[in-house]
Amino acid sequence: MSVEHRGLIRCFSWDFIMRSLLLILLWATGSLQTLAANRVTTAQLENVVSAARHKSDAQAARQISGLELTERLNTSRLSSCVASLPGPHAKEALLAIADMSAFLDPPTSEVPNLAEPDPAAQREVVTLAVHYASMTMHNLPNLFAARVTTTFKQDLGSRKPLHPVGRFRARVLYRDGDEREQPIGRGGMEKGLTTSGEFGPILGTALLDAAQGNLTWSHWEQSADGPAAVFTYAVNAKQSHYKVENRTTAYQGEIAIDPSNGTILRIALRSDPATDNSLSRAADIVVEYGPVELGGKRYICPLKGVALSQGWQDSWLNDVVFEQYHLLRSNMRILPDFSPIQ
Repeated sequence: MSVEHRGLIRCFSWDFIMRSLLLILLWATGSLQTLAANRVTTAQLENVVSAARHKSDAQAARQISGLELTERLNTSRLSSCVASLPGPHAKEALLAIADMSAFLDPPTSEVPNLAEPDPAAQREVVTLAVHYASMTMHNLPNLFAARVTTTFKQDLGSRKPLHPVGRFRARVLYRDGDEREQPIGRGGMEKGLTTSGEFGPILGTALLDAAQGNLTWSHWEQSADGPAAVFTYAVNAKQSHYKVENRTTAYQGEIAIDPSNGTILRIALRSDPATDNSLSRAADIVVEYGPVELGGKRYICPLKGVALSQGWQDSWLNDVVFEQYHLLRSNMRILPDFSPIQ
């Protein structure tokens, strides 16, 4: 070895060397896990689920947990699959792999065969979305809803797949544009990547950053109410308002918009810790929005969320469902120990 090489080696800190070795180890481990998993499309998964109905709950769970989706499983198809499974363990295994697919593109069968809108039409859709996001918090009434989080964990290097480690309930109070959360029961707090701001701040943050972060047309997707216009963006750390471990980080995102009125139907944020060596975890979020009837009126509210946190030694996945929406009336009192969730 030459003197120049030895001098170069001495420039690296021991911490840098260890982090590099860990990255190599995680890459190798992840590659082995990917090879071990049976990669399937949503249609192939549905065939597996259909056959699993004749198996025991444990057998079905093992088979499903060994799968990895190559495309996004939408809520409707997920509900249909869940209804066909024999027991709770198989349903939890399906939920985990479905949530992991939330960051993927939908199947080609769910992409409408429509022409790409011209630049003027794209700008109009984005303008509608900005107006929608700026008005969302002002248009929503005072309300409360149940926030149910199922937490999954996987220790990297272990052969054990993502598995449930807890279920946590909280009540979200939304009053005069302010969002607050109250835990229900004594189950403790959710673990892994915790999120908040689904009722407006997440939308505002993403659109504010996206406006400066190369917001570009991506594709059409089929939503429950018709085609959705999907835009992608990338935000560097200097322009970002997205924080992981209390540090602002670069991230990439995707926004699905109803082109007729600017309603935001889905939003995804994927952190980029590779641009900041001080971060030890990646943090990705997806939130899906849909109609909720309150007081005889239709509002667009968060229905489903996925939060994925990946670190050096483990991964955490939070499946979040918003349900049991109610108007918060002035003559109503909420008792802190009362739980409407069965």
